[in-house]
Amino acid sequence: RMEDNEICLNIPWAQTNHEQLQRWYQGKTGFPLIDAAMRQLLAEGWLHHTLRNTVATFLTRGGLWQNWEHGLRYFLKYLLDADWSVCAGNWMWVSSSAFERLLDSSLVTCPIALAKRLDPMGQYIKQYVPELANVPKEYIHEPWNMPINVQENSECVIGIHYPERLIDLNVASKRNMNAMRTLRNSLIAEGAPDNGPPHCRPSNEEEIRNFFWLAA
Repeated sequence: RMEDNEICLNIPWAQTNHEQLQRWYQGKTGFPLIDAAMRQLLAEGWLHHTLRNTVATFLTRGGLWQNWEHGLRYFLKYLLDADWSVCAGNWMWVSSSAFERLLDSSLVTCPIALAKRLDPMGQYIKQYVPELANVPKEYIHEPWNMPINVQENSECVIGIHYPERLIDLNVASKRNMNAMRTLRNSLIAEGAPDNGPPHCRPSNEEEIRNFFWLAA
């Protein structure tokens, strides 16, 4: 848990938003890769570690700014290979609460860019999100960009057959980066070293990039 945990930073997460949490749980965020991954988790009890990191980042510092403890509890309930210490450690890492070096939310996994890289044809997405089965590949990662006639022809009208985006990712990313920067500066002002607060963290930035598949 975050409270009274000496190795975990008490990041001021947003007030619990139950609607956002439910849509994240159910794979109805409006972001195809996030939704496919969360539905795979519910259906099969497993996710590739890259997707675990992606949905965790989206829930916390990369998108919704919700407390990582919500995600930890959900993973422990549905992952067949759940290990309490591994899951807790990864959730603290992904959310920048521990084991992360710079409190820099610019180093996050973008679910749109990652989907285009790992699933360019949308095969994985369409396997778990059947509402998008007829969406042309040029729109599969950003279906909100489909013209209305393409939505109708694809039987996927946004807001009817497939949900609107839960957040504006660009707006949320800027907000979250500012919040992390403010926290980092406040910790430094309180006496933390300039390279970040004195909590457990990786040895260098490259380690972070490799772990989150941010390296080219």
